[in-house]
Amino acid sequence: MEVSFTPIFVVHQHFAKRAGLHYDLRIEIEGVLKSWAMRKEPPITKNVKRLCIPQPDHDLSYADFEGEIIQGYGAG
Repeated sequence: MEVSFTPIFVVHQHFAKRAGLHYDLRIEIEGVLKSWAMRKEPPITKNVKRLCIPQPDHDLSYADFEGEIIQGYGAG
């Protein structure tokens, strides 16, 4: 039996106290969401580059998270 797998891919617009408005890019790899932060919005045309700063891995539950992180992890 062949199993089909489509990894999770999300971009969250996010405001943090220290970083201000930015975008979190998250891609599911090996059971976690590998994460990067981008200051500028993601490009919609080919061959446009954005600086992506690596962030700690996130649990898969962050893929559909909506709301405010009050303190600590991710609130920054």
